[in-house]
Amino acid sequence: MEHSSDWCPATLVDRVLRIEMWRDKAVAVAQQMAPGEYWYLDNVRMKVSSSGHIEGSLSEATKARRLSIADVDANQHLRALLQYALHRSDPLFPS
Repeated sequence: MEHSSDWCPATLVDRVLRIEMWRDKAVAVAQQMAPGEYWYLDNVRMKVSSSGHIEGSLSEATKARRLSIADVDANQHLRALLQYALHRSDPLFPS
């Protein structure tokens, strides 16, 4: 099934998850996020939408934190993502 929306190009639909952030502090965290940053989001709740797509929600701001290069040694997922980005020409990882 082809997916299209105003927030996600169809070419990225298999790699992007829309996450709704609600409650005041979580909304404030969402407003701090910027393209090109990596964030750790713990306790994201996922469900299948009525249109059949996976959606997430996060309500606890304490469960989100911005990652930095200092986190690479301790975070295997960030390390793998950055290694992937180095070896791939991809719209998610602009040069």
